Amino acid sequence: MLKALALLFAILLIAGCGSQPAQTQANGPVSFAKDIQPMLNQNCMPCHAGSADSKSPYVVTSYAGVMGNGKDSVPNVLPGNADSSLLCQMLKAGTMPKTGPLAPAKIDLVTRWVAQGAKNN
Repeated sequence: MLKALALLFAILLIAGCGSQPAQTQANGPVSFAKDIQPMLNQNCMPCHAGSADSKSPYVVTSYAGVMGNGKDSVPNVLPGNADSSLLCQMLKAGTMPKTGPLAPAKIDLVTRWVAQGAKNN
């Protein structure tokens, strides 16, 4: 009986240690260059590329573009304030991208990036 309890304790200890790094990474710093820009390139470029045939004046091809304003001169990203950032609001509402809502993990990534100060890192 004691051996069985020791084995169970060891299994639980190992299982707990294995899940910790993923949780830490999920709460760690978000990189604009590594995490946000590639996701924007993949999901938002058809309408927000800044080309003559783009459907929107909001350009997401660079950090400056993402941080900039659309045609209404209202900033789309308010560093440190994800709830008031138009980019986060549109993604959470599912209104952008027009091709369909992003996966919740991608929306969470953008929200965390903005909440962390929307750094150009």
